[in-house]
Amino acid sequence: MMTGCEIMQEAKGLIENVYGIRINGIRPFRAGYILETNAGRKYIKACQYTKERVLFIHQAKTHLLMNNFRNIDPYCLTLNKQPYIEIDDIPYTMVDLIEGRECEFDDDRDVIKATEALALMHKAAHGFFPKGPYVPSGLGKLPTSFKKHLEEIRKLRKKAEKERNSFDYLFMEHYDDFYKSGLKSLEILFASRYNKLVEQTMREGMICHHDYSYQNILIKGDTTSIINFDYCSIELKIYDIVNILRRRMRKCNWDIDKARQILDVYRKIEPLDQDEMKVMKSMLQFPQKFWRVINRYYNSRRCWAQKNFTIMLEEVIQEKDAHKNFMEKFDTL
Repeated sequence: MMTGCEIMQEAKGLIENVYGIRINGIRPFRAGYILETNAGRKYIKACQYTKERVLFIHQAKTHLLMNNFRNIDPYCLTLNKQPYIEIDDIPYTMVDLIEGRECEFDDDRDVIKATEALALMHKAAHGFFPKGPYVPSGLGKLPTSFKKHLEEIRKLRKKAEKERNSFDYLFMEHYDDFYKSGLKSLEILFASRYNKLVEQTMREGMICHHDYSYQNILIKGDTTSIINFDYCSIELKIYDIVNILRRRMRKCNWDIDKARQILDVYRKIEPLDQDEMKVMKSMLQFPQKFWRVINRYYNSRRCWAQKNFTIMLEEVIQEKDAHKNFMEKFDTL
């Protein structure tokens, strides 16, 4: 079986012809390859998804560019104006390589830059109504998702009762607290105007990045770029804000003042109303990391994994009190 590098070397002529460029060098980078070309440095990667999804992402990026949000990685188009090339029946996308260092979520200055970039992206995202058969959307799915995850936590507890190793005991000892936190999250969600926000987003259009993590936020001087829109979808913009809050809070022991700083920076650029704050509260109340750790542990079951997963579960448990205090103060934000 050919390696990725060999596939790239073999496809070099095809890529040159389809994009109208000359490739002088190829080297692996992240999940793809850097191409040294006569038109500058490019980054090419195989897509783990369909051509239809590439076309959706291309529409989203084009909408942001048309609305003056330029610090992203638009696709390079082929000579036939396509945003992808097929190599052995697999779609590949190419972008201009964006230089910069990855965002550090334990650095206040980086977090402020990342928050400003996100708010500007959301501001430009209004009015996005994609065409075509494939439109990924998470709108309206939050209650079902929370219920499903809570049911999984409950079922996995029964599994833990049968197995009885150190991970199982730790899970069972703290199960009640996290399960109650999940129920409280649902309670807040059902008392919120979530459905109104869903209808409003359907009417007004929005792009959610859906993977707003450190490696997708590149900082160079005064410029903060957002890259890798692979998971973008039509969704409430607060999904991305909750993502950045969770990542930051885990680095600062759920310090409410650090959360206020993020929200204040965001609100200077893009408004957040009380209905959005209520749904955000519900999302932050949900024991997302607890669910993820136990779900991955019981569904992967590699013998080497127990120690790693036990450490991860201990980390979630150590945050419990700080998280509880944070949620009690959330309404002051």
